[in-house]
Amino acid sequence: MEVPDALIEELQKDLALQGVSESESERAADFILGLLSPLPSATEKMFLNIEKESGGKEALSWLYKLSIDNHYFQKTKVDRNLLWEAKFEKGSPLLISINLSKPEKNNKDIAKLLKVQSVDYPKCPLCEENLGYYGDMKHAARTNIRFVSLSLAGERWFLQYSPYGYFPKHLIAFEKEHTPMAICRKTFTRLFDFVDRFPFFYIGSNSDLPIVGGSILNHEHFQGGEPILPLLKAPKKEIVFKTAKGSELSILDFYITALCLEGKDRSDLEALGDRILQAWRPYSDPSCDILSGIGEERHNTITPFAEKKGDTYRLIIGLRNNRTDARYPDGIFHAHQEYHPIKKEGIGLIEAAGLFILPARLLRQQKEVDDVVSRGLSKEEAISLYPDIEPFFPMIEIMKKDKISSREYINNVCRGILENVAVYKDDENGNRGLHRFLKEVFYE
Repeated sequence: MEVPDALIEELQKDLALQGVSESESERAADFILGLLSPLPSATEKMFLNIEKESGGKEALSWLYKLSIDNHYFQKTKVDRNLLWEAKFEKGSPLLISINLSKPEKNNKDIAKLLKVQSVDYPKCPLCEENLGYYGDMKHAARTNIRFVSLSLAGERWFLQYSPYGYFPKHLIAFEKEHTPMAICRKTFTRLFDFVDRFPFFYIGSNSDLPIVGGSILNHEHFQGGEPILPLLKAPKKEIVFKTAKGSELSILDFYITALCLEGKDRSDLEALGDRILQAWRPYSDPSCDILSGIGEERHNTITPFAEKKGDTYRLIIGLRNNRTDARYPDGIFHAHQEYHPIKKEGIGLIEAAGLFILPARLLRQQKEVDDVVSRGLSKEEAISLYPDIEPFFPMIEIMKKDKISSREYINNVCRGILENVAVYKDDENGNRGLHRFLKEVFYE
């Protein structure tokens, strides 16, 4: 049995006959599969034994299969997600997915979480206390979750597979303590510790600010998996310099502003990465709309990624800024308002690296747009058929004018969003601005 779906379906049918609600029967099914799973201590022991005998890749494959078998990673549901590659005449291809297994969040709701004192149990979906938690209407069941211990920068962390699986072998590493996201030099140490142990996977951290961060900012965590993200495959646009220790700094040819540090001396790369971070945090360049912050409110941060190939490390640093203004109340370097019908959530590390996770509603709305275009319906006719289609009228007009499909339009929007995200635009002013920053970091 590749997936436990048939078993769960029979179980839920029996519970329904007993008058149990659908949501309660789902929690009950997870609880039973949790009982059938190895104990957390046995999971840890088995993982370490496999890693010792066959290597980390085999151990993680075993944990991945366990997560499928006990229904924590709901493979059948995740496999229904749509995924395609968007290619362009110029620039890197992107990966675009319409996600059918996770609800959409907005930036304002995510930002509120940072200001709310955690009093619930567990405090967030990542906390260690989720282990064995039965769940309720506000908090998903975690009775079947299994994770294993990690040591990153000498600290206790855990590793689990994501229940949403945005890309192959999508995993989450999270700190034992419930502490907010905070990018610092230790972040680079942790990332490199991870790829030293599991060099076949990449690992990255969301930024530590709303809008440019992920949906969970109140618990320190990383995400990683198989290195399919387009940013990781982006070519070098320009080599800036090489150090005496053989480390190289380059600018990547990608839509967001991304720097790449590469070399065999990880301590040198950590020091260079920290130098960029410490210089970027207080840096302002009004000619490029970059203001570092006002008072205690800061706007500049980074989105870092780490890889290891052979004995060579790579540290990719995306420069980020979450400033808003009257024209762009949701973020100057965020998806601009004309793109919100397609994507309005914060642009976290996965999207910033070129894999777009679009909301499930778009599957229906795309079909409605196609119907309006193919039938040549007027605005009034379209609204009478599809009451929430009005925000998509600009999309419909562009599709007609440019004679492109809805998928081509979505592809162009995703590329346009990353161009919005870039703190230094791919033009003469942006290129001059980026080189001014690098000169200040390394030559002054």
